[in-house]
Amino acid sequence: MRRTALTVIFSILLSALAGTLCAQEQVVYIDGVKYRVHSVEKGETLYSLSKRYGVPIEEMVASNPALSDGLKAGQKLKIPFDGSRTEKAEKKPKRKFNVHVVAKGETLYSISRRYAISVDALMADNGNIDPSKLSVGTKLYIRKSKIGQTDATEARQELQRHSEVMSSVADGGFGYHVVHSGETASDIAQRFGTKETDLLALNGYSRASDLKEGSIIKVPVTPVHIYVPNQEREKAESAPDVRFSTLKDGTAAQVALMLPLRVEGSPMPHYVDFYQGFLLGLDDIRRNGHSVNVRLFNTAHDSSRIQEILSSGRLDGSDLIVGPVYEDEIIPVSKYAEQHSIPLVSPLANMVHAESDAVFQMSPGAETKFDKVRNLFDGSKRVVLISGETNDTEFESEVLQMLEGRPYERYRYAYEHPSVIERRQKEYEEALSKGQQATEYKSPSDLSPLLQNDTPSVFVVLSDNEIEVDRILAALASANISLTSRSRTVAPFVVFGNTRWNRYRNIDRAIFFTDNVVMLSTYHVRRNDERVRDFDSRYAESFGTVPSLYSYRGYDAAMIFIQSLYGGIENGLAGQRFMPLQTPYSFERNGRNGIRVNSEWVRVNYNSNFTITTE
Repeated sequence: MRRTALTVIFSILLSALAGTLCAQEQVVYIDGVKYRVHSVEKGETLYSLSKRYGVPIEEMVASNPALSDGLKAGQKLKIPFDGSRTEKAEKKPKRKFNVHVVAKGETLYSISRRYAISVDALMADNGNIDPSKLSVGTKLYIRKSKIGQTDATEARQELQRHSEVMSSVADGGFGYHVVHSGETASDIAQRFGTKETDLLALNGYSRASDLKEGSIIKVPVTPVHIYVPNQEREKAESAPDVRFSTLKDGTAAQVALMLPLRVEGSPMPHYVDFYQGFLLGLDDIRRNGHSVNVRLFNTAHDSSRIQEILSSGRLDGSDLIVGPVYEDEIIPVSKYAEQHSIPLVSPLANMVHAESDAVFQMSPGAETKFDKVRNLFDGSKRVVLISGETNDTEFESEVLQMLEGRPYERYRYAYEHPSVIERRQKEYEEALSKGQQATEYKSPSDLSPLLQNDTPSVFVVLSDNEIEVDRILAALASANISLTSRSRTVAPFVVFGNTRWNRYRNIDRAIFFTDNVVMLSTYHVRRNDERVRDFDSRYAESFGTVPSLYSYRGYDAAMIFIQSLYGGIENGLAGQRFMPLQTPYSFERNGRNGIRVNSEWVRVNYNSNFTITTE
């Protein structure tokens, strides 16, 4: 009996140990090839690893060029899966799993959000999927017991951890990056010092819209690490909060301004605009009786220049640091700011990898993006998702999250030339004149049926094609005019616009008013506002040109943070709201990375009386 009991206990322990080892095993796909990731321990040799994994030494060396310098404890290795055996897809019982067939444009992240399931759970139950590249038509098993268990933040963190493992074993000067909400190919290319076309080619994408939230993409590695290692994250979590000090009235504020005014000898107009707006802010602060000394550093988008500035001691004595503008350059400066309790302002970048409670991010964060439009999706209005030939699946996922399971309708738009519609309508009329039975032709580009409704409606245009978006907006406007002219009832409606439309240059903005477009913006100014008009006049007089959005942001940075050095900064600006011109700012601590992030997105309403209101 005793021996039997011990045998059972021993078996249970072995089983638990095996489960632990299995859970700890890290598996990644690099350029489509599946690897185990092994962290070298003291005393291990290539021979022992070859025996352990059943992989020839020459294959391990070929997969890990760094082995030419020898095997070192703590080193991460890619171990190819044994090519002599193939893993069979395990058939899952229907009572425990649903089956999802991957559609065009879907990512592992978007699928995890559709079912509110963990990314790790999807990877565990689908051992042969590459999370960085899903193939259309692939069948994924969705464990029923895990559905509805994971929120978006946790899923993003899982993807981030996975990309960090991939980066730890990447070679050839590349790492991996998780595409976050609102990021564009241009943003990412700029951050990692490459061209948008080169970034797309590196990842096999034909167009920028192919990048979706949650995609894991390959990026060039800059001299500053593109992600914060786990040990640094642990330090950040255990470190005490940074305590800022208030300056006494009459004390001159020492401000360091770090901008890439010239890169490789060429001027950078956006950052010159920011600097000029900042100078106008300084003028106003000095009129308020404060003395300010500014040290300007041209960072040149060069990480070695950042390191040189830090090591030279030229930031010593600063009361405030504004910039750099790129996240990879902000990370080392944030460490300095933490050590010296100096507030550091990220004027333009969205912090993804940095972790520091010394940092203030002026761009609004993704966590609060939809707070000001949730009333459009609270169930009080009819919601219609209008899809096109190609759609923004990330935007669709965000809208579905706001709906939280509430009912909605779908409409598939397809463009038809007016001559085609006219011909088919004529055929219908001719059939009627001959006494023949006929059905009136309904064109998929005629949106009149959507407007003939008694319930206030919200139309969400999902298309990611600029021409198609323009056509859909025009079709809604045309249908509204046609129905109204025939005294047909049209219920009130708005169009919820994708923030990416702000980058479209060929859409007639006048149609925004006709369609009552509601849009979210990271920054907005109306030039007919008195404060904005005054700023524009001063800017034109001082610099001989009209200001850009960068100019306004530079002014805001000076007005908010330099003035706060004399009161408010000691509390991290908690509970305060600022509006230097017309865009509001409120800074809240982000629980994910400690950064104080602006929570104020601007809701822009284009009204049918050709006025713009903001919230």
